Amino acid sequence: MDKKIRDAQFVLSVCTEIYYKRVMDEEAGKGLGVQWEGGLIYQHLYNAGAANTKFIPVLLQADDLKFIPTPLQSATHYLVDTDKGYELLYARLNGETAAVKPLLGKRRARRKKEVKTDLAMYVAGPIDIELWNEAQWRATFFMFPHALPPILGLGFLNEKPARKIFEQWHQRYGNRDEFEELRISIVEGHIKGEDPGYTVHIGADPSNTVKRYQHAGLKTNESLLMMVSRLNRMNPSPVSKNLETFQKLYRTSKTYFLVPGTCKPDGSDLRPILELGIYKNSVHFRNTADIVEGDIDSVVLGTGTVDRSYTEFGRKWKP
Repeated sequence: MDKKIRDAQFVLSVCTEIYYKRVMDEEAGKGLGVQWEGGLIYQHLYNAGAANTKFIPVLLQADDLKFIPTPLQSATHYLVDTDKGYELLYARLNGETAAVKPLLGKRRARRKKEVKTDLAMYVAGPIDIELWNEAQWRATFFMFPHALPPILGLGFLNEKPARKIFEQWHQRYGNRDEFEELRISIVEGHIKGEDPGYTVHIGADPSNTVKRYQHAGLKTNESLLMMVSRLNRMNPSPVSKNLETFQKLYRTSKTYFLVPGTCKPDGSDLRPILELGIYKNSVHFRNTADIVEGDIDSVVLGTGTVDRSYTEFGRKWKP
């Protein structure tokens, strides 16, 4: 039942006296299924911060208005025993507007104004150094939900700054990184001074960021850009199939969710924060043998002298 509610764009609640009494628990021992539905409605509204865009009260007669359950009383209801009420509900479910907007008049041409923006800062912006230092990225994890795109997760020690990192990304990119400005690469292969494994490299994608910059009507000139990025070296067990499974599912779906999570210093007690996930299409799978000097991922090749430990799904491996 919960899965059907989560998957549905809309949930119609047909409000009658019996339904109301059972949702509001006024008939002890009766209608336990309806009581369970009521609990799910409360929980989904709570999780959405009381912003109800899913549950729609439907009335079969006008007298049933008083039987709309409390959590849905602020929502727009529809009386479907008339043609007008039915058509209004039909329009709501199909995303149609009830009134036709008049055509707008023609606007006069505006003089284009050159916007001078520091492109270097615009590109380097995704990595807030102080926040990342405070959050402490310690793990990379994968999740494989049924019938959904795979999940690539970043495990941090401190939840508050980790949330802040993704909240800032939501403000900048939205729920979907449309221009793929946030560049994620997973680099496999030999690195001198590192045990076998792979490195996850996160930063800005200069070319895609410039595309968005130009799409916004801003002018760009050739610049020397300073890029700020972050690395996480993973040394999983030789029998681990997590990365391989993620690659396989990604190649099928061509999409994935990037989510934050929290963990302990040894990588245990991993807890994803799914509500802050960002929908992405692009991830770069690379090998160190293909990376040359000046490549955006060339920074990965110089990590072998750093003494540190990394985790995958709570298992700790030391170089």
